[in-house]
Amino acid sequence: MRNRVMQDKQRRIYGARIRLGWFMEAKRLKSVTKACAQLGVPRETYYYWYRKWKIGGRTLKSLMDQPKTPKSHKNDPDEETVSLVVQLRLGLVYGEDALSFVCKRDYGVKVSSHGVHNILSRAGLLEKRKKKARRQYRVSDYPYKPGEVMQMDVKHWKHSAYQYDITDCCTRIKFKMIFEDYNTYTTTKFLEKAIKFYAPAFDIELIQTDNGSEFTNNQIYLDSKKEPPLSLPEKWLIRHNIGFRHIPPSSPHLNGRIERPHGVDKWRYPRMTTGSHTVTELREFCEEDCLDYNTYRPHSKLYNLTPVEFLQSLEGYEHACPDFSVLY
Repeated sequence: MRNRVMQDKQRRIYGARIRLGWFMEAKRLKSVTKACAQLGVPRETYYYWYRKWKIGGRTLKSLMDQPKTPKSHKNDPDEETVSLVVQLRLGLVYGEDALSFVCKRDYGVKVSSHGVHNILSRAGLLEKRKKKARRQYRVSDYPYKPGEVMQMDVKHWKHSAYQYDITDCCTRIKFKMIFEDYNTYTTTKFLEKAIKFYAPAFDIELIQTDNGSEFTNNQIYLDSKKEPPLSLPEKWLIRHNIGFRHIPPSSPHLNGRIERPHGVDKWRYPRMTTGSHTVTELREFCEEDCLDYNTYRPHSKLYNLTPVEFLQSLEGYEHACPDFSVLY
């Protein structure tokens, strides 16, 4: 590809030098007619390029062939569509597919994901990201039911606050809260809130976590042959008849349904707030994002439905809805 671009540029420079030679020959012969007859160049062509040469400041660049691709197209979006996409991007910080769907769903404006990409690119709202080599994992297609398996994890916000998250593997309904510390006691407090949040919608059957010290004692007794005693959260789950399991060490992909939203939060937070990482600002961001994530943002894995809409589309859950008042 790079070689082809270089060949195109060399061909344009070569053509410009040939045209410059026409003018030098006419100056030497002191006659345009004789120069055109000798070089076999029509006079109309000679004067066409001569006018461009004069208008362009007599530079070699003005004699180069210009791309014939038009700068605009009849199917290009109008100014209102461009303004709408830019404002939605700045306000919601969604991806291209989600913005395309929101434009059609809420505003009746049809614009493809590729069209959104072009608009954002011209507006300078796309960032070049370094591509990382990623390991490919087999994606589980097990048909979960609501509450059957919940994935739970903690995100560290520069050690100024800690975000507890839990999500349902079936509906992707997510609940999260900010704490100033993370340990087994705060984990238990979060679980109490999570049960109240999900209770109106469905019952939790099992919670899956990693082997962090806020969840289990496995790490403390890693080199010991003794069976580690149950941690405070594990005892709490047993009392409430909720199962629990821990994924193997160094395997975050097994908790992908909660790890992925953590990455999205990390990307959206500095674009939606001042980025001060204060507890107050993080809590406000957490509350607003939880509402947006569950009730407004379309999810491609859920057929462009929101998690709550997907839950209510399932048989037997037509009127089910989490208790969002627990967020406050």
